[in-house]
Amino acid sequence: MSKQEFLFLSQEEVVEFGGADIAATVKDVDRATSLLYRDLAIEATTATLFWDLPLEDLRRRVGYAGTKRVNIHAAFLDDDGVRKVGVKNIPSNPENPAKGRGPRASGLLTMLDPESGYPIALMDAAVISCIRTGALGALGAKYLRRSGPCRLGLIGTGPINRAALDATVEVCGADLVDCLVYDLDGARAAAYAKRIVAKHGLAARAVDSAEAAVRDCDIVMPATTLTDPSQAYIPYDWLKPGALFVDLSIWDATYEVFARADKLYANSAQSLERKNLTPGCLVDQGVVPADRVLDLGGVLTGEVAGRDDDGQIIVYFARGMAIYDAICGHRVYQMALAKKSGQFLTLWDEPYQY
Repeated sequence: MSKQEFLFLSQEEVVEFGGADIAATVKDVDRATSLLYRDLAIEATTATLFWDLPLEDLRRRVGYAGTKRVNIHAAFLDDDGVRKVGVKNIPSNPENPAKGRGPRASGLLTMLDPESGYPIALMDAAVISCIRTGALGALGAKYLRRSGPCRLGLIGTGPINRAALDATVEVCGADLVDCLVYDLDGARAAAYAKRIVAKHGLAARAVDSAEAAVRDCDIVMPATTLTDPSQAYIPYDWLKPGALFVDLSIWDATYEVFARADKLYANSAQSLERKNLTPGCLVDQGVVPADRVLDLGGVLTGEVAGRDDDGQIIVYFARGMAIYDAICGHRVYQMALAKKSGQFLTLWDEPYQY
């Protein structure tokens, strides 16, 4: 038996080797969504652990039971014969920034050899997870937005929506003409609007309410830290005819939005299995029937119809999955190998035999 090593990549190295590459991530997310729809990818059931909570809160069936949690995801993809296996754990506490600890989330992504199952790489997962989540939101804008010039409304100015904005610029191109930004911190919203103008040459301005960031916008993307459907604040009447609502952070829209929308899409039909989140909880509670939630993967492959007319109000459920981490992590790993970078660590010199 031989020595077993794996490549370790720090967060800085993940960024250096393409983890924050918006264009590459958009392509990866598009590709993984198509592979899953065609049964060429497998997504394991997510395991979620909450702690520091009373027992009654841990038993809640809908919403996040608390702020301190870790999600564990695993996926396999057969990408034209290139087999990719990844396992991600991502702990999160939205209180971290306010308490001076650092980012809301951290994470580790382990890439596995598809034959032996041994680890071949261990890398920071936070950057990949953030960028692919933003790109996943933009995937809805790519395939489901109304035709012609469009206005984007952003609610929240954290890393996820910053990635979503960059990815939406990538997929919409010249069709994206301006952007409205709302954040509970008005100064932060104003600063981010200026950053959008400077980075993309896109007209952007801060607005003083969530409603102002929704009305008259063709694409609406909230990325907030809400944990429960009772916190929803966006009613159906705020949405203009033809609007695309990207359900990126889950609890921003009232159930009325989902019940009355003309069409509903999710990036995978598998999202219906998670009964504590949208869209699974909506079906479980009888808000919408399961057959109303269409699979965006089918739109990508041409097997499912997308938007039928520019007056439809459409909801797109963008649910994070490990297929996206695995496909992006594989790309980062391959680039690091090509550059002969990173640090090889030893798992064993000789496997221990008890």
